[in-house]
Amino acid sequence: MRRFFHALISGVLLTVSCHTLAFVEKSTEGEFTELSDRLHQIERTLQGIETIHRYSFISVRGQDVLLATPGFSVGNSLWRVEYQIDGGNWETKAFNSPVAIRNLKPGSTVRMRVMAVEGAQFQQMAYQVVLGSYPHMRYELHHEEGFLKIPHGLTDPPFLATQAYTKALLEAWFTDSKAFPLEGGVMRFELRPNEGEKKIIKTFMSDMAGSISEVITFNRCEGGSYAGNFIHKDKSRNTWGTRYKTGTYIPINVLLESMADKPHEYDFGHICKRMLVNWSRS
Repeated sequence: MRRFFHALISGVLLTVSCHTLAFVEKSTEGEFTELSDRLHQIERTLQGIETIHRYSFISVRGQDVLLATPGFSVGNSLWRVEYQIDGGNWETKAFNSPVAIRNLKPGSTVRMRVMAVEGAQFQQMAYQVVLGSYPHMRYELHHEEGFLKIPHGLTDPPFLATQAYTKALLEAWFTDSKAFPLEGGVMRFELRPNEGEKKIIKTFMSDMAGSISEVITFNRCEGGSYAGNFIHKDKSRNTWGTRYKTGTYIPINVLLESMADKPHEYDFGHICKRMLVNWSRS
C-alpha cells in the first residue's frame, strides 16, 4: 500500500504531528527528536535542500522496530531516509519496502535522518515516515449480542465466523514483539455484509492500551437462504429456523505494508430472519 493513510478517526488525523514527539536530543551530528515508546507516523516538510530532519527511537524492551516510508516513489522522490543502529554505520533505506530491525537489546537506539537526495532542487518537500515498535495485531469480530448463532454445518459455507442482524462489535489488540501493548497501530477493516451490499471500510488506530473497540453497523437484509433447523434447549425445547445471506470480512495491519501476513478473509453470516419452528416442554 503506497498511499499514506490520512483517515479521520474520532476526529483525530492519523498523521502524527509534532506534539507526539518526546523531546530533542543533542549530539555531535545535530539535534535528534526523540520519539516516545509507541509507533509513530510522521508527516513534515523539508525547508530546502540543506535541511536534515533527525529522529531517535529507543527500543526500551529490546523490541523489534519498524521503519517505513508510505507513499515513497522511487521514480520521482527528491528525499531519502538513512538509519543507524546503536551508533553504527548509516544505511540508506531501500526503495518502498519497510524495514524490520530485529535482534535489538533493551535500550538500543535506532536513529533516522531525512534529507534531500544528491542533486535535488526544491524549496520545500513534504515527506511521510513511520518509526517505532513493530506492530503485531490480533482481533475478533463478535456475534451480535444476544443472538443465538446457527451451529456449524447448517449453512453454506458450513462455518460462518461471525453472525449478526445489524451490528457486530470489533475488538483489536496491538502489541510489540515483547507482547507489550502498543499505541499507534493502524488497522483497516473491510466488511461486506452480503454480496448485495456495499463494502464497509473503516480505519482505526490503537490507543495507549493497544486496543481498538468499535461497533460496526449495517442494514438488515431481506429474503436470504434457509439454514438447517436446529434445536436449542433451555427451559423448553425450541426448534429454530433461519434465513441468512453470506458476506466476508478481512483485517489489514496497515503500517506493515508488504511485510504483513496475507490477511485471511472470513465468511460472515448476515441474518435476515429467525423463526420458531417448533416448541415443546423439556
